Amino acid sequence: MARHIIKLGCAITALSLAILVGVAPARAQAVVGDCSVEFLQAAAPKDTLVFSADHLMKPIPHCKVEGFVTADNPGPNRNYFRLQLPDRELWKNRYYFIGLGGAAGYVPTDSQTPPGNPLAKGFAVAGSDTGHRGDLLDWRFLADPVKTLDHRDRGAHVTTVAAQALTKAYYRASKMYRYHTGCSGGGRMGGEAIMRHPEDYDGVLLGDGRVTTNPWLGSGMYKFIHAAQVMTREPGAWLSPAKLQMLDAKVTAACDLTDGAKDGIVWDHRACKFNFDALKCKSGDGPQCLTQPEITSVKALLDGARDAKGKMLSIGWPITNMSMWSMFLGQQPPPWSYSATPANMMRASSGYIIAATRGSGFFGPDFDPLKFDLKNPANIERWEALSRAQKFEGAPDISGFQKTGGKVMLFVGVSSPCCSNLDMEDYVARTVKAQGAANVAKFMAMYQFPGVGHCSGGPGPQDGIDATLQALIDWVETDKTPGPLVAHRGADRVKFLFAANADVPLVPKELTGDRPIPVPTSSGPSRDFLLCPYPQKSVFDKAKANVPGAVYEAANWSCR
Repeated sequence: MARHIIKLGCAITALSLAILVGVAPARAQAVVGDCSVEFLQAAAPKDTLVFSADHLMKPIPHCKVEGFVTADNPGPNRNYFRLQLPDRELWKNRYYFIGLGGAAGYVPTDSQTPPGNPLAKGFAVAGSDTGHRGDLLDWRFLADPVKTLDHRDRGAHVTTVAAQALTKAYYRASKMYRYHTGCSGGGRMGGEAIMRHPEDYDGVLLGDGRVTTNPWLGSGMYKFIHAAQVMTREPGAWLSPAKLQMLDAKVTAACDLTDGAKDGIVWDHRACKFNFDALKCKSGDGPQCLTQPEITSVKALLDGARDAKGKMLSIGWPITNMSMWSMFLGQQPPPWSYSATPANMMRASSGYIIAATRGSGFFGPDFDPLKFDLKNPANIERWEALSRAQKFEGAPDISGFQKTGGKVMLFVGVSSPCCSNLDMEDYVARTVKAQGAANVAKFMAMYQFPGVGHCSGGPGPQDGIDATLQALIDWVETDKTPGPLVAHRGADRVKFLFAANADVPLVPKELTGDRPIPVPTSSGPSRDFLLCPYPQKSVFDKAKANVPGAVYEAANWSCR
């Protein structure tokens, strides 16, 4: 039986309980009658306060609802939300919840994964701040157990319950299709939802996160702590964006044919081997060579964080598309501030900021990731004990969601420096081992995006997430099992579900408040990508190797 989903989102600017009366076209009068604080408050659960309801005409005629749900025991704590309800004749019987990346901390209007506003396709759209306000990478709220609980899962759940109730009341509907999407922190939210509240959604799209190999391992944090220490261990250790761009080009050229196709993409980084010592500068420094400290840094990051016995604490960084390492290593050299403001995020290492603010939530405000000894077993034991106490880490148990008939689609960028595709492969393998491949195929599918970094970016497909979401919708609503998908790169081919088109770098700011959502931009000639459900791989027809442009057409690839 189909299950139902709601999406909540809001950027609160004023907590007015006054009833807002607007002038609307005659055709919308019946809708506006229900787009009122009075009507919606009467339909809301008792823990929910609706303080604003406005009928707006852009991006399509809809009712924008704002409110908060007060969570208690423990508490109280307010979880603010926004709900956007298309006019009745525009609604497609679908509800969409926006998973937020990073630490969340604001109420969204637009979807992040995929980018754009689902209102345009007739979804009711909801999102929550998950019970706290703050900058995207600021995890210091973890010092508060109540806010930690709400961010972990409770805040999104209680606002989902409220938003779904409001959506059903607004449309006089008993059922609807309910979807949750998110990448990174938003993927973590989706994992928590399917594990702790399996009744909340019919379909969940989960990307780049929440599937660590060791259930309590803080592998992402260890990776960031290790990287920050590597970048600051000696003068010249930092890897600049320019040097990483140079390495990206050289590694791609050397490994392009490892997958059988010369197309500027390395589809599996495990097949790529490269001798970085051969790039050592003969004297001094230069734009096309590496100093010895830089070579040491590259090797350390590829090797990954390890404990005193040499056991891997986190999977090493992927050797492919190394230019995307800069997001986590900093646009400017250390020393860095751990301030999580957007301005500082643009210069400092985001990995350092995440590790510093998250560690301070565990260990106190004086926590310094540069001084955290990863080879001290007591440090690792304490970090994992604190994670265990919060029940904040670990791969999601999907069995409850499976029993409700829910469908899950996983995706990951092959070149994501943050959240390794190998972790996701391992999660799928363990799930298959526990339940059997035929059974898992009834409710879960995974796709890997070649050339894509953390959630987006790079020379890979721009609309891979869009294609995956469409396949999830088809699976939930028509029982069409997902198979090979075609994604695209280039403005003349890309097919975004919600974003206007590939030429618009940002979703219009008026639709997102102060949080514009980036739309993936082109990197390389227009082309198709054949995406295969794991463990199948996309293979190029070598008979077409000498045909100009053949490598860019999906028809010349197959899933094997």
